Amino acid sequence: MNFTAILRRVPRLSRQILLCALGTALAAPVARAEQVYLEIDAPHSGDLVNEPIALVEVRGWAGTGLRGKHDVVIVIDRSGSTFRASGVDVDGDGVIGRTYPGDPPEEIVLWTSDFGDTIVSAETLAARRLVERLDPETTRMGIITFGGNAKLEAPVGASREQLLAALDGLQPRANPNGTNMYGAIETAIDALEAAPKEPGEPPRQREILLLSDGMPTSPPEPRNAAQIISVHAARNAAQAHARIYAYALGPTAAAAHDSFQEIVAANGGELTVLDSPADIVEFVPYLSLTSIAKVSLENTTLGESGRAVRLFPDGSFDGFAPLQPGRNELRFTATSQAGTLATTTRWLTFDKALPDAEKLARFKKLLEVRAIETELAEKAQAKREEQRRKSLEVRPDSRPDPRPDPAD
Repeated sequence: MNFTAILRRVPRLSRQILLCALGTALAAPVARAEQVYLEIDAPHSGDLVNEPIALVEVRGWAGTGLRGKHDVVIVIDRSGSTFRASGVDVDGDGVIGRTYPGDPPEEIVLWTSDFGDTIVSAETLAARRLVERLDPETTRMGIITFGGNAKLEAPVGASREQLLAALDGLQPRANPNGTNMYGAIETAIDALEAAPKEPGEPPRQREILLLSDGMPTSPPEPRNAAQIISVHAARNAAQAHARIYAYALGPTAAAAHDSFQEIVAANGGELTVLDSPADIVEFVPYLSLTSIAKVSLENTTLGESGRAVRLFPDGSFDGFAPLQPGRNELRFTATSQAGTLATTTRWLTFDKALPDAEKLARFKKLLEVRAIETELAEKAQAKREEQRRKSLEVRPDSRPDPRPDPAD
């Protein structure tokens, strides 16, 4: 998109504003007391549990806003620099790919010794795992890729099969001519607006997940235009009720921390800076769209914690509560990312049923699978919270490098 075309899309911006220096002070949002909501779908107080094993499945939802469905657009940076090695064995083949020295050859798949370990491969894998983890009943998703321009790969509302096929169909070719975050965000807004309407249903919550390893560089002229119009696009997203979750991947993006921060501040969004780009594989699938960090469960009568409690991006959760014969009180606690708590209780009665070998075997397998997933999620959560704290710190050396990456 040339600069004249961009001016047409942002008519309220004058040329004088586009040429002004970065760093315009942004008004700080008014602080409000955070409220955490916690709803239990099952079990209900007074339920009688008659099972051969002393466990009951629990389900519910937690969030810092009203419960509702989501529309999510994941925006994947495929500019030239993302085709470099991430420094991690992303594809798990036992070999860590490396970027070849010197000028890259024309064939971009030859830039590294293992294309499966590139930054763009990590981004794509993160998107795949998120698609597999989101519940299509509560969350619709779309996919956009960008570099010098943006492309809609899958519309919001595409099926899980269509989303995965779109990711599998991405060609090993970079999107050249810079990093046009303005175009990427505006295309994401268009995708959200074009999503199928649901008559009679409340408006869906909207989120844009922006993955990039660099700062805005397109258009390159006039100076600072790319950053200024990207900030304007972030404001447009806020007006469209879409919150931006930005992920700055790797050293170059970390150096452009101020640039990313200005974009999310204009939107009321959230920024995570990842020094290792491949960490995106652990961060995106376990993000919280409802600002909830953890849900815990305890049988206060028995004095035991719940097992395999899974928290999903849309705030829904499930798990298993241990039981003892007779009356049991279950206590649920949701903790927000800011540390605010919400607690509620349910009571039920357990009467052990006769053994059922087939049912016990099936239940044991289910519990094992969920326990493994919960362990992975807890590790990712701890790592994410640590990195999130780092992202909130003021970095004295976080000055964006105005020079574009030669690969872009």
